[in-house]
Amino acid sequence: MDALIREYAWFLAFWGVIVLLGAIEFLFPQSSENADRARRWPTNFGLGILNGLIVSLVPVLSVGSAQWSADYDVGLLNWIAASWWVALPCTLLVKSLGQYAFHLVSHHNPLLWRLHRVHHCDVHLDVSSALRSHPLEMITSIGFMIPIVVICGLSPIVLAVYEGIEVLVNMLTHANMRVPERVERYVRLLLVTPGLHRLHHSAVQAETDSNYGNVFSFWDRLFGTYRGRAIQPGMTFRFGLDDVSRERARDLGWQLKLPWG
Repeated sequence: MDALIREYAWFLAFWGVIVLLGAIEFLFPQSSENADRARRWPTNFGLGILNGLIVSLVPVLSVGSAQWSADYDVGLLNWIAASWWVALPCTLLVKSLGQYAFHLVSHHNPLLWRLHRVHHCDVHLDVSSALRSHPLEMITSIGFMIPIVVICGLSPIVLAVYEGIEVLVNMLTHANMRVPERVERYVRLLLVTPGLHRLHHSAVQAETDSNYGNVFSFWDRLFGTYRGRAIQPGMTFRFGLDDVSRERARDLGWQLKLPWG
């Protein structure tokens, strides 16, 4: 019963945040360009619902793997019986670095890019874009992270909290909402911001191949993939991919077939 209540609360919170951010986008947009919601949103939300159904059917996710490791004393942090003040930063750093690595490889490995380009061919950026991932990419990313979680023995509690925060940050960084310049400047010293992630969704490849962090921006700074401004400031900003037409980018069927197209 308690598990059912938690799932229901998470469901309401998730969609409640999307509705809230959608309202903020409408009132205070960063870009006033036509978002073409009537044709984009069915595809983006359709992919989001598909991914949600898959997640509900997958019995072993990263938090479940971490709990299994803790129960059976498997993994580095469990072997050394790490205290919470060691497990906390180690879990945050390992998890976020693993995601950074997977994201970077997804841009440079031809097979993974076939999956990831579904996310990047959206012709506008708003909160619905956070839901736009090919189901096979989601499954692949989970498969990539589970061995890391088990080998390192990451804390299941810290991991669960981090993943909840990550979902919120992911929606915020895709949202088309105006952020005060001073807030953007200071927050991006540590965290990924809408401005940084907006650059990552640029149609210019040199900008697309930057800012791979999901939550923290310091991995990009450390590994030289950070980009704080557009290559040509003042030019008209374009989203999407030049090799995927706007019509196909808005078609759910085409997006599901895109990795083989």
